[in-house]
Amino acid sequence: MKSNTIKEDARNIYGYNKRKFTSETAKENVEKLITDFKTHYSLLGYKEKPSVLISSGIDSSVRFIGSHISVFKSYLTENNVPFPGIFIRQNCIRTRNANKLLDDSYFIDWGSYFPSIGALTPAERLDETCNEIFDFFEERLNISPENILIRINSDDVDLLNVCKGRYKETRLELDSRNLEYYRHELGMQGIWGRNFNIALRNPDKDGFSDVGNVILIENAQNILGIETALGSTVILKQLYGLDHVQDCIPVNGLDSENNTIRRKFEDSIITSIVLCREGLKPFGQNTRNRILKQYILSLSYFRAKSELSIDNLLKILSDFEKREFPESIQHVSNIVLKYVIYFEDELYSKKNFTENEKKIKKALEMST
Repeated sequence: MKSNTIKEDARNIYGYNKRKFTSETAKENVEKLITDFKTHYSLLGYKEKPSVLISSGIDSSVRFIGSHISVFKSYLTENNVPFPGIFIRQNCIRTRNANKLLDDSYFIDWGSYFPSIGALTPAERLDETCNEIFDFFEERLNISPENILIRINSDDVDLLNVCKGRYKETRLELDSRNLEYYRHELGMQGIWGRNFNIALRNPDKDGFSDVGNVILIENAQNILGIETALGSTVILKQLYGLDHVQDCIPVNGLDSENNTIRRKFEDSIITSIVLCREGLKPFGQNTRNRILKQYILSLSYFRAKSELSIDNLLKILSDFEKREFPESIQHVSNIVLKYVIYFEDELYSKKNFTENEKKIKKALEMST
């Protein structure tokens, strides 16, 4: 009896005791975590700020909104961060996968699209800011301190002192990475960030994975504010032991046995739907339009590699969009498919091809 108790205690400390959720319940799990975040910060007196379109262009330093900090930048430049703080849920796209979609040797560890959650608070609230996010993990998400690791640079004494006041030395990992890991570029001249990362224990195995950070934003004269940045889907990946972060935004119906192809196919479907829903089109020389074209072109490559018909691709696109955006009465799946067909037809009428176009055409010819 005593042995069973010890095993149970060990599981509670070193694991999360959560079963993987299904694709049908993935969205509600994502939304629940985001709601928990909003509730936590609302009760602390923070005010919620509205999100913007990913392709809004409000931040000229990025092609797409890749972090909620883009929405918060005006508060920093005007030195007017509200007290006690503000928070946001912001959908984001980071396009680091785009140029390697057709590289069959490249496996994507992260999806291009993700919902970011974060907060911004005034400079004088460093202690409170750190303890508020630690409380979120421990009290709101019920995560044991033994499953939390703080990765921090010992030169950042102000950040380190706060973390030491909360956690034992065993929960702090000092100077394990290059300096760049603890520094943030914000695309703002003369402004930078110093951060520590919060990592959660990997389920059922040793090691930890990063899920967010606290960033002290400053210039040469002053601390301007403190940002808390969390990845909702990477948190869920850790808590539920998911195979991939994209299991939080699943695409059903893809049967490819090649996991590299399947994950990139998922990524291209998700990103194409999300950007087309914002009214973006894959035509013209604007960088945002050209990036969307890369994702849509790759749909042809992956459907050929997966031996998927046009009709089946439409069903997968449509089923994903209806499940992920159930509140919407305007769907773009048919529009995305029209773009796919248009570019495939164009491949057979062109005389000059890029290397990627050659690769896509060859894949389509081999699949017929």
